[in-house]
Amino acid sequence: MRKLFAVAAGCLVAFALVALFDFIGSALYPVSGDINAADPATLAALIASIPLPAKVLMVAGWLASPLGGAWLALRIADGHWVGWVVTLVFLVAGLVNQAMLPHPLWMQICAVVMPLLGGWLAQKLHHKPYPGEPLLG
Repeated sequence: MRKLFAVAAGCLVAFALVALFDFIGSALYPVSGDINAADPATLAALIASIPLPAKVLMVAGWLASPLGGAWLALRIADGHWVGWVVTLVFLVAGLVNQAMLPHPLWMQICAVVMPLLGGWLAQKLHHKPYPGEPLLG
């Protein structure tokens, strides 16, 4: 039950972090005009019009989000696989996003590489024993 909670909490944190990065990007670089989400041509033009710094901030969120979520899951449950489950959930969501929205090729590549790198970094940053805890116990 603890591992299931860890995965759920990690996913929640990962998606909250990516929403935060997207919010910051849209606050710094607001999109003007009428957005018709049902029209693929409008979406393609919208994504093409987003300035490069906003796209880089979005990609940074794709790294930081699974890193934070996977690290939290590892901290809660200590199961090596819980961090990778959070990373995989985030990766699948990112791939679905890429299939629905026409991102540039470099962002499509980053949508795969960044979550995997974030999950790997979470595994490397998660250390046991925790500070203040005994080595055995």
